[in-house]
Amino acid sequence: MTKKILLGMAIVASLAACTDDYKDWLTPQVVDQPQTVSFGDGSITTVGVIDFNSVSDEQVKVCSITAPTASEEGYTPSYTISFGEEYNYDISADGYMSAAELQNFIISLYGRRPVQRSIDAVVNMWLSKGNTTVKTATSAVFQINAIPKAPQISQNYYIVGGASGDWAGTAASKELKFSHSDLDVYEDPIFTIIMPAAEGDTWFAIGDDEACDAITNNNDWSKLLGTTKGNGNTDPTGNLDRRYNLSDDGSFCVPGGSRLIKVTLNMMDYTYNIETLNIAENYYLIGGPGEWNSDKSMKFSHSDKSVFEDPVFTYTFESNGGEMWFAFGDDEAMDAVGAGDWNKLFGTKGDSKDLSGSFDRRYNLGGEHSFCVDGSAKYYKFSVNMMDYTYTITPINFEQYVYFIGATDGWANAEQKLESPAMDGVYTGYLYCADPNGWGNEFKFQRTPGSWDNEINSGTFTGGITGDFADGGGNIKATAGEGIYYVTLDLANNTLNAVKINNMNLVGDFNGWNPADDTKQMTWDPNEYCYIITNAGVTANGWKFTANNDWGINLGYGAGNSLTELVPNGGNITVAGNTIKLYPTRKNSDKIYCTVE
Repeated sequence: MTKKILLGMAIVASLAACTDDYKDWLTPQVVDQPQTVSFGDGSITTVGVIDFNSVSDEQVKVCSITAPTASEEGYTPSYTISFGEEYNYDISADGYMSAAELQNFIISLYGRRPVQRSIDAVVNMWLSKGNTTVKTATSAVFQINAIPKAPQISQNYYIVGGASGDWAGTAASKELKFSHSDLDVYEDPIFTIIMPAAEGDTWFAIGDDEACDAITNNNDWSKLLGTTKGNGNTDPTGNLDRRYNLSDDGSFCVPGGSRLIKVTLNMMDYTYNIETLNIAENYYLIGGPGEWNSDKSMKFSHSDKSVFEDPVFTYTFESNGGEMWFAFGDDEAMDAVGAGDWNKLFGTKGDSKDLSGSFDRRYNLGGEHSFCVDGSAKYYKFSVNMMDYTYTITPINFEQYVYFIGATDGWANAEQKLESPAMDGVYTGYLYCADPNGWGNEFKFQRTPGSWDNEINSGTFTGGITGDFADGGGNIKATAGEGIYYVTLDLANNTLNAVKINNMNLVGDFNGWNPADDTKQMTWDPNEYCYIITNAGVTANGWKFTANNDWGINLGYGAGNSLTELVPNGGNITVAGNTIKLYPTRKNSDKIYCTVE
């Protein structure tokens, strides 16, 4: 691109003036034919449609120029063509300009779709003498019509053949469809699919709607896309073309031994890339909050589904307040680290500090490409999708409480709550679940009492709902009926577990620390939301609360040795008394507490 600089203002005054009255150049207007417009006392004549698919020369004729008469002797004329004030290019006296510059300008406005485009243009005449250059004439607006050079790209592509071996069936069903972004196919020509592999070699071709319909309707297989490297070639990269341009079928072949096959097409240059994928059962973080070693201590969480039904693995870790660098690997990669080989770890394809993107093995990335977080959040949740090799890092600042709301209180009050003392996303506590109105013993959680923004429902727990709670199709169900449940809600790993409390007992020095002493069972009072026992006879020698005749769930003193704050697995309580009330649901207090009389 050349921008001419106007010099010698005194000389300009004696020459023909030019107009700066430009229109909105990025919204070209169709001008009526005739084909000729004025250019001072000369003229500009337009040419026909320029089809860049037929242009092979570096220069392309965009118009014919009849030059205005120069008003000063000794000046050398030159010409530019303008597409608006900011877009000026050199053009020859016989109307030729750079083919690349014209096509690139059209693409910048409209993209690469190979359809006819129109742009408004003017031609400028410049006179030069020594160091002085002035513009002496500007033509009227005329149109250039051109078709960008680009391959034909369809909206949809499909695998024909594949693991099933049913070529006609897959063509007809179009079920094995490539994924694509929401962008125009000429702006984003990349199409991808991940499909199951056959037990042996996997053979397939690629078709668009036209090719698949030709097979279904006319048994015409010639419009499929195949590899130019020859039928059955196993190279993972190469070029595509229609079968009718190939010497054979050009079918793709992926050797057996993999579980998944990823195919990526670039339809702008008709190239393909084939990758074989295997999803491991386990993945581990390395670095970050831990050491750069192969101890496999930081294992990702996963649901109870198969890794192909659910390819997402997550690991949540606490921030140290500063930059944290890490990678991850499967058992093979971690074992290789133990042997001194770090190349099998996974790293990011983008910037290390990107919070989402794609990843690959280090040996495909040509370097470490470790992930990095800045430490500004309390926690980070690292999620990897091993089906499409993408990741998301979510900064998390967990609140201290989540609030229970449901049928128990007529869906009107969120008063019971679970606590995460370390604010690490793991919330525990006791909930009273009931159904006084016959609506179903169901509930949800709120992050702020009374607000449904960012609610916690059954869909939150992608890691699973276990124990005596179940998925109620949005709501969470208490499946063991009315009563008290001990709940562990883990928002770091999106899991929920509940244990129905069938009995709450006192245990201590007074009864030989027997957690199954039926004589020391407490009674639940649903009106006061507390367990109560009279004639308990506890002593200052120490005692605690236990559930379900076992030590697995128990309550004792917190750090302050106070009845106003009891904690799981706490210390022995040293207050003597007979009437004891335990308030476990945090409905009336932010803490679990008891009274002793």
